[in-house]
Amino acid sequence: MATTDRKIAVLALGLALCLSSAGVAADEAACQAVLDAIVKQATVPVHQTISIESAAAPGKPILSEIIRTGDTMYMQIRGQWTSRPYDGRKAVQDARQAMQKAEHTCSPVRSEAVDGQAAQLYSVQSKTEQSTVDSQIWISSATGLPLRQHTEMSGAAKARHDARFDYANVSAPVNVRP
Repeated sequence: MATTDRKIAVLALGLALCLSSAGVAADEAACQAVLDAIVKQATVPVHQTISIESAAAPGKPILSEIIRTGDTMYMQIRGQWTSRPYDGRKAVQDARQAMQKAEHTCSPVRSEAVDGQAAQLYSVQSKTEQSTVDSQIWISSATGLPLRQHTEMSGAAKARHDARFDYANVSAPVNVRP
């Protein structure tokens, strides 16, 4: 269980960092819009619902939730909640440092509603020596925050990741294991 928790935490953070490192690319404005949204999200309470499917277990997605409130991150995997410290400033700093580690291409795709909210869909491709990450991220037209993210990773860490983000009435879950 701890190994699965760690894998999901690393994958979720890695995907966020890959997206957030989109500052240097062919379409600078699109990459900046994505980076701004990821940086903004790192500093506000958020409830994420996540589905991760890996090449090791095709057709068997791991369903998870992450809730961040202030300085605590709560992760739910297979029905069990755990908590750990969260530092939004450090997350932003790490994201900005990650900007130098991959090549990125970003482009606006179209305007589209997500759960009734107007959003702009962006396509982001990040390439490193080890893998390629193709992402779509829907950013709220009203708040500038991500509403949805779909990511496909190739290479050694082949996986599919879908996440939805909710910012209303975010609070710590009950029955959290330290």
